[in-house]
Amino acid sequence: MLKGIFIFRLRIVLGYFTFILHTHLPYVLHHGKWPFGSDWLCEAAAESYIPLLEAFDNLSSRNLRVRISMDFSPVNLEQLSDPRFIDIFTAYCDEKILAAENDYKYFATNAEPQLQPLAEHWRAYYQNARDLFVNKYHGNLVMGFRKLFERGVLDPMTCGATHGYFPLLLKDQNIRAQIQVAIDTHEKHFGKRPRGIWLPECGYRPAYNWQPPVGPEEIRSRHYDRKGIEELLAENKLEYFVVDGHQVTGGKTMHRYHPFFESQEFLNEEEPLPIPGHEPHKRSLASLYQVRSTERNILGKLPVIFARDPQTAAQVWSTDIGYPGSPPYLDFHKKHHNSGLRYWAVTGAKVDLDKKVQYDPSLIEAQIAQNAMHFVEVLRARLREHALTSRNPGIVSSPFDTELFGHWWHEGPRFVARVMELLDKDPDVLLTDCREAVDNPNLKRPTIALPEGSWGDGGGHAVWLNNAVDWMWDILYPLEDRFLELVTAIKKRALLTGEAKPGLLHEVFQQTGRELLLLESSDWEFLISTKGAVQYATDRFNAHATNLEKLLGMCDCLIA
Repeated sequence: MLKGIFIFRLRIVLGYFTFILHTHLPYVLHHGKWPFGSDWLCEAAAESYIPLLEAFDNLSSRNLRVRISMDFSPVNLEQLSDPRFIDIFTAYCDEKILAAENDYKYFATNAEPQLQPLAEHWRAYYQNARDLFVNKYHGNLVMGFRKLFERGVLDPMTCGATHGYFPLLLKDQNIRAQIQVAIDTHEKHFGKRPRGIWLPECGYRPAYNWQPPVGPEEIRSRHYDRKGIEELLAENKLEYFVVDGHQVTGGKTMHRYHPFFESQEFLNEEEPLPIPGHEPHKRSLASLYQVRSTERNILGKLPVIFARDPQTAAQVWSTDIGYPGSPPYLDFHKKHHNSGLRYWAVTGAKVDLDKKVQYDPSLIEAQIAQNAMHFVEVLRARLREHALTSRNPGIVSSPFDTELFGHWWHEGPRFVARVMELLDKDPDVLLTDCREAVDNPNLKRPTIALPEGSWGDGGGHAVWLNNAVDWMWDILYPLEDRFLELVTAIKKRALLTGEAKPGLLHEVFQQTGRELLLLESSDWEFLISTKGAVQYATDRFNAHATNLEKLLGMCDCLIA
């Protein structure tokens, strides 16, 4: 018998596995509708959040072992629980239902009756989403996830307040604000503080004497003795976070959206420079590690990292072997010219859009079963390899964007559910979550140092720091600086006047802080660098910068 087989909760297992889902969209309510705006949030709710909620709820009701770690960005929590979202989402579903009904009629009069059953499928799909949203979740999907948390199914993690990219924010105070607002918002919606956090874009920076890489000369010439991000997390009693595998073992990261985006080209076309500290290490990605980047004492426990395993991730992300590219699955790109609804199958990786065959739902269950069985086999192999070499139990972590399952990959929620069904009966692999894993005494956690990096293209900061977006930091850094000066001035005024919350100044200051957090969102650089929504991101960034300038000026006048 392998010495790497261990007992946990009266069950002999080879090792553990956890799905980690990252649930975030930029703040889009009342900032446009289509093609960029609230429809993004509605798509995610109808195609990903509700199907996943239903999958976890159904599995749990059958007394299967269901464990899932999901982070929820505060921006998403606030949007999904906003009472105004109820009307926005129901109107969205009504539009989709009407579009499907019109397609049904169109196919009857245009000699395409074979597509009518699929039009009916979409009508029923959006009617079901609407009914669940209104009648089961009462217009608040966050409460649905909270109930899963209260039942022990869900390990809810937090994220940066507005998904600010931590390694590039100007000062530690800016990161602390992103973390503290995140914790407060999470506790508001889930009733308890989060134990773990998803660093936006898995962006990590160790402790060192940091100099801003871009920005106005006056700021770029400064040096800051920065804490490691793990120190800032420990200060806030956050116990674990997620990193990309290359940050543990060296090498390059795997691209996040290979199956769906044709290209991710940046204006600086040259090969990224080697990233210091990313030389290959003989470390297992099936191990947990504590992180420390400084000799000084750290307030609180050293956080534990969950590293993305590239072999299991490749089964989903890779353009060559990823499951979403299987021929029977629904094609993401081809949409009907009348409605935007999808009626065609992937057919093949290199098949042109005009050669796609009709989607056949009857083929899907067999394909999902095949992919799920293969995925579990990959898990077993990874854990067996780890047990043979380390003589310790391992844990394989597979982090993904939540929207992959359902939005990008229509059948994704059913795949996740099928994997969980298989693991419920699997003798070798025990499904767990991050919360359980950090409490599991069988999982050792040596201490390591991590290099700077992210899960972005190239493994570094290139998505958020390149010729297309450097101008944004020229605007952001001085505004971050001014805001921190304002904080100091308000504290000084409070000491002099004894007024902790001096009326109008307090209200304006609160809104100033909100605008700064929104301006710091990493989404704006991402959407420009990836050419996903260049004008929208540019306009949003400039609008928040203008609002922030005005509010800072108002605060200055109120203090004077």
